[in-house]
This record gives sequence, C-alpha cells and structure tokens, in this order.
Amino acid sequence: MGSIGSRGGPGVDLGAQTTVTTGMQANFSSQTLAEIFRDLYVGERSGVLELSRGNIEKRIYFDRGMILFAESGADDENLGRRLVSEGKISPGALSEARRNISEPKDLAQALVNRGLIGKETLSHTVRYIVEQVIQSVFQWEGGTARFSEGWLLQEIFESDILLTFEVILKGIGAMVGFEPIQAAMKGLDSRLKLRRPSPVPLERVALSPAHGYILSRIDGKSRLQDILALLPPAEEGLACRFLYGLLVLGVVCYDPPVGEAAFRITTILRDHADTVALEGLQERMVLETYAAMRNKNPHEVLGLPSGASRDTIESAYEEAKDRFSRDRILPRIRERLRAELAVIESRFVEAYLTLVQARANDHGPRPEDGADAKEPQGMDDFLVRIEMDKTKTKVAIEENAKLAESYFSQAKKFMREGDPYNAIQYGKLAISYSPDEARFYFLLAECQVKNPDARWQRLAEQNYLEAARQDQWNAEYRITLGRFYKRRGLKLRAKKQFEEALTLAPTHEGALKELQSVS
Repeated sequence: MGSIGSRGGPGVDLGAQTTVTTGMQANFSSQTLAEIFRDLYVGERSGVLELSRGNIEKRIYFDRGMILFAESGADDENLGRRLVSEGKISPGALSEARRNISEPKDLAQALVNRGLIGKETLSHTVRYIVEQVIQSVFQWEGGTARFSEGWLLQEIFESDILLTFEVILKGIGAMVGFEPIQAAMKGLDSRLKLRRPSPVPLERVALSPAHGYILSRIDGKSRLQDILALLPPAEEGLACRFLYGLLVLGVVCYDPPVGEAAFRITTILRDHADTVALEGLQERMVLETYAAMRNKNPHEVLGLPSGASRDTIESAYEEAKDRFSRDRILPRIRERLRAELAVIESRFVEAYLTLVQARANDHGPRPEDGADAKEPQGMDDFLVRIEMDKTKTKVAIEENAKLAESYFSQAKKFMREGDPYNAIQYGKLAISYSPDEARFYFLLAECQVKNPDARWQRLAEQNYLEAARQDQWNAEYRITLGRFYKRRGLKLRAKKQFEEALTLAPTHEGALKELQSVS
C-alpha cells in the first residue's frame, strides 16, 4: 500500500487521551468507536487493536497510529481466502505459504517473498479487507476492545494516513446509532472551522463531490444548520456523518469550543439531553400559558387583584414579560412556538395598556355615567370613557393602528439586530392589526428572503407582490421584486418589474441599470 511518508500536521495538540489502555479490555459503542481510532492516531500508537462482540473477533493493526492491516475469521475478511476467491493465488500456493508462517499476519510477507503475488496486486485486496473490517465493526452496537502494544516489523505494509482517514470516514458512513449524534450536532449553535494546521493533508484526500462541497462551506462563520440549509433534505444525514468524522479526527473544530479537550460525543450527547429536557419544560409552560390566556381578563393575565397601583401593574407586566423573554426561551422553542409566544406577548401588552389607562381614569363614577356605572372590562370600553365623542369602532381602529405601529417598530429592531425570525413574527402581528399597510408586507418579505429554503422564497415573493399591490406608486418595491426574480434566474419577470418601476419613475438610475442587465 502507498505511503505518504510523514504524518500531516506536526505539532497539532488535540488534547486527546487514549481510551483503550495497553493490555486492558474496555467497552465501546458504535458512537465512541471512532474516538478509539482517533486516540490511537493522536498517540501514534503501534500494535494490534482487537475488537470483539460475542464469539466474533476482528483485529486491526496500527503503525504510529495509522492503520496497516485488518483481518477476521470471516471469509471476506481473511487475506488468504479472499485472494483465492479473487483468483490472485491458487489454493495450493496459499497452503504452501501458510506452512512457513507462525501467525496469520505474516501471510502477506510470505506470499510476496516467495513471488506468489506482487506487492501492488496484494495492496488492493488488503485495502478491501481493511474497509470491510472497519465498516463491519461500526455496524456493531457495541463490544469490547483491547490494544496490544508492539512494533509490526513487516516491510510489506506501509503506513498511510490517507487510508486511515478515508476508511474511518467510510466506517462512520455505515455506523449504527447515529441518529442521536445527528440530533445533538444540530442542536449546537457553535460555528464550524477548519483546524490549522490540519492533522490530515486534505488536498490529497479523495473526497466525493458532495463531501468537497460540504468542506468548502466550513468557513469559520457557518453553523451546521447553515450548511444543512444549503443541501437537499435527502443529503442531511450524509453531511452530518461526514462532519462528525471531521470533528472526531480533529480536521474541523467548534468555535467556541465544546469541551476543553478532544472532541467527545458523550459530552455533546449529555448536553443535548439536558437541553431537550429543558425544552420540554419550556414548551409545556408556553402552551399552558397560551391556553389559559384565552379565558382571562387583564387582571388575571398579569396576576393582579383589582385596584392594583400603577407601580404594581408595571412591575407585574415587566415580570410577566421577562418570563417569556428572548434570553430565557431556548432558540428551538422560540422557533417552534413563535405564534403562541407572539400571542402571549400581545396579551401582556394589551393587559398592561388596559389596566394602566383604567387606573389613570379611575377616580370613581362621573355624574354622566350614572349611579350604576361599572368598571369597564375591555380596552374599547376604557377608550370610550376617555373620548366620548368617538364611536367604539373608530377607537378600536385607532388603537389597532397604534399596536400595529408598535409591532412594526419591534420587527424593524429585530431585523437590524440580525434576527429575521423574530422580525417575521412581529411583522405578522403588525399585519394582523393593520392588514392594509404595504410596508408591513415589504418588511416581512425582506426577512423571509434571507432563508434559502424554497418555501420561504415563495412566501417572500407573495409578500413582495402584496406590498407592490397595496402601494402601486412605490417604484422601490417594484425594483426590489425585480431583483428578487433576477437572482432566481427569472429574467422575464424581472424585466417586467423594472419596466413598471420606470413607468412610475422614468429617470430612476437603479431601475435603468437593472433593466439593461436583463435585456
């Protein structure tokens, strides 16, 4: 087998600790097996790793941490029987070579020394067996491992870092029990970056086009979710397995780091389990609060008795709002229950405004109210008492407009802060209170267009169109919609929008330039 001479990335300290002590037996699972290989590699260990499950045993030979050879009793993983089945040697030649060796691992050297097979021909079969053994042990749910230290003084096998790296990646591609790892990886918000210097010469690794593309997206700024968003859903599992392999082998690392030493999946799985438990608690809290609010009056929403002072009302409002603040609710719960959280926040705001205005005007019944006047129970009733010359409908419309503007301001704030998801929710709230404002739809589209998913792109298009429909004299809306179509390769649609923008503003430089680019 070919050698690359030296190991990549001298001086790279991954902080790893060997998980299998020489001569001692340890348990492993499919989820920790890759870390055993990694620890032997980082520790530059030479010897034999024996992996067993029940009556099945497989042996993997290492030289300075790199995989040399592998074998087992299975016909497809036994060098002699495999060579015979491939027609590379005869059964007689195999018997002759075996008579002169004491250990199975010496068979390859004996075959070459006797001229029964060429070294290059042998190397292809050796690689096949190594791949078979590695992939098969990754398909075990668990087993026991024992590492025996010792130099393998055979000239026929040569250390190859590329073989080691590639077969471990293939093993991870076949491993069982990967679903919890994938879920835990997707739950992390840390960015992914390439380690410098790399412990593996990536430029010499034979990667598939899909793997090459994934590797090109690791720029130190993107998270796993960002990379997966660019891939078809069917390729998500492939991408996660590949990135898991890069993380285990130290080619890629998290920023900020996860743990203080080498990548350990048990740490991530444990943290993910804690997060899932907390998410469950928060989800129940949000759903229970959302369900209860539908039948509560403003006092009950904020947990206040009648006649509470303004200071008490403000304190209760801030406390209620803080329980459901962005900092306290985990990101996935915010994403999953955005609509419910928006309603809860809206009810807090409405309850606060209702109680504050009631308190400001509650000086006892006025003469014109009559002796039987009662404390109003809703926002509209309070506003009617404040402005008796306005109809109830008109007051409600004005108050809705105020709330819509408030939510629109919040949406713009979150958009400036780079949080399109919360901006979208506040934008939707603004539209729910005032559905005839073109700028609300335009802001919603500007947030939705940031997500490359096809469904979000369709939603963005619909909102761009609605903004342009409601404000037919706004040339900027037409130009933005045209640029949206241009980016998607829809030149005829883009051209139409630029032409309509020029109808509204014939000298608009941006529209003229864009029209020229698609003509």
